[in-house]
Amino acid sequence: MITEEEKQEIIDKAVEKALLVLPETVGTMMMEQAALNKINAKFYSDYPEFAKRKDIVASVIEKIDSENPGADYKDILKKAVPEIRKQLGIVNNLDTGTMPQIAGIDRAFNNNQNFGNGII
Repeated sequence: MITEEEKQEIIDKAVEKALLVLPETVGTMMMEQAALNKINAKFYSDYPEFAKRKDIVASVIEKIDSENPGADYKDILKKAVPEIRKQLGIVNNLDTGTMPQIAGIDRAFNNNQNFGNGII
């Protein structure tokens, strides 16, 4: 069995090693993030029509990424372009300005109607 002093010495050594590795780890992460930012900037300059719908772009890229684990990010972006265009085409053709009339349904919610249990 180890003494409390030996236990603390082991903890101190582990903490010291972790702190010594931390700057290198953070530096690597910062370099990777800078590289990704550069790739993304080029992607949006190559496809400026995607810049207004980054939500769709991100969703498609995440889907492609999950289907291709370990793939290079540049390859994922190339694979995503046709799907992004397809999704943008669908979204751009949606008519969100008008609502179809359905018989018997009053869509004017301005007169405090009672809906079933009265809780709204």
